[in-house]
Amino acid sequence: MVKNYSHNVFEHETRVQADISTVFEWHEREGALFRLSPPWEKVSLIRRDEGIEVGAKCDIRLKTGPFSMVWKAEHIGYEKNSFFKDRQNKGPFAKWEHSHHFEETNGTTTIRDHVEYRLPLHPVSTAVAGNFVLTKLEKMFRYRENVCRNDIEFYKEYNPAPKTIVVSGSSGVVGSALIPFLQTQGHKVIRLLRDKSKLCIGDVCWNPNAGIIEDKFENANAVIHLTGEPIGEGKWTDEKKREIIDSRVRSTALLANTLAKMKNPPKTLICASAIGYYGARGDEIITEDEKAGSHDFIAKVCKKWEEAAKPALDKGIRVIFLRIGVVLTPAGGALQRMHTPFSMGLGPVFGSGKQYLSWVTMDDVLYSVGHILEHEEISGAVNLTSPNAVTSEQFSDTLADYMRKPRFINIPPYVIMKMYGQMGREVLLSGANVYPEKLIKSGFRFRYPDLMQAFGHLLGG
Repeated sequence: MVKNYSHNVFEHETRVQADISTVFEWHEREGALFRLSPPWEKVSLIRRDEGIEVGAKCDIRLKTGPFSMVWKAEHIGYEKNSFFKDRQNKGPFAKWEHSHHFEETNGTTTIRDHVEYRLPLHPVSTAVAGNFVLTKLEKMFRYRENVCRNDIEFYKEYNPAPKTIVVSGSSGVVGSALIPFLQTQGHKVIRLLRDKSKLCIGDVCWNPNAGIIEDKFENANAVIHLTGEPIGEGKWTDEKKREIIDSRVRSTALLANTLAKMKNPPKTLICASAIGYYGARGDEIITEDEKAGSHDFIAKVCKKWEEAAKPALDKGIRVIFLRIGVVLTPAGGALQRMHTPFSMGLGPVFGSGKQYLSWVTMDDVLYSVGHILEHEEISGAVNLTSPNAVTSEQFSDTLADYMRKPRFINIPPYVIMKMYGQMGREVLLSGANVYPEKLIKSGFRFRYPDLMQAFGHLLGG
């Protein structure tokens, strides 16, 4: 809830159903900075001191289009369970001081954000761009409010014991969002990385193509495997198809075999898969009991992908196959690609638009992973989609309505086939109405089951 703002001060209030120590501790954990960074802002960490006490510094890189800049911040005020304050030492503003005040009443904690800022070349810049900056701040803090409240209330509901969790694909769209979430839930994350130059203390180096892995995580609690060559970009040449298959099957087999050889392996392996497992299925409602498609390339890839985990299953490890739908986030994937044309009133419908698009927000991907980690009775295939799939036409119309733009372009199938070939047929012109039966029956609550509501959160509406 926005309380007050002017061209020099911005204030925002967030109420969380949790005690003050839980809320304050969440903000102190590694990962909080990136959980609170809107996904439409491209933010990467350069360096960071541990904690938020006075003197701790953080350098991040902000990128907008072809331009990037470094934001250097320092914490200049701190009182446990009450207050902390950070200041921009270098960045886009002439002045930026952000105070975070915490107060608890009857089990509800109120966070009051108070920002004092000044644009470069004030007052001319304020007259020209002041309203634009205020709009961006409003969007950012609405997003922060939703994430902060949902994450902390999720933590309070599940009360997870701290775990050590190994994550592959940490630089991907899902992995880069999952790691900060796990960290703010109190878990320790070990990243599986191919590039030795990016290793931090505790990370593990591996090379699935060469069959090499440093198995330094025997006592970890869980492994979350997200590695895989993107499937929805460009034509599927023979080489691209090999990369799609090999990146999934080889990496999964290497992990499963490594875990099977351990004396004390992690008890849980969560392995990414995709709803492409089911193939094109029209408007039939698909649950986890359905068999794999037999004709589509993606279905065959997903079947091989899941079969590669057999050594871990034989070892007695709990294995979950996340059959993930179209993940919505402006940080990457379908929504990122759609945002610009739809914002210009040029959003298309592919083919007839009657094919189903089974979608899910990034936030619900993260919460479902947290839910599965805490529910040991869940195993096998898990559909990770919103319970409210829509047709491609409904999706496009809803996004156009959200952006208050017209939507009148239909791209005929022959154009899509000419441009993308088999990828266009299987990804853009086909679909399946996939329902997350296991998650629903296990008590999982989707935070964003409605598409318009999802756009409002993800795009800062």
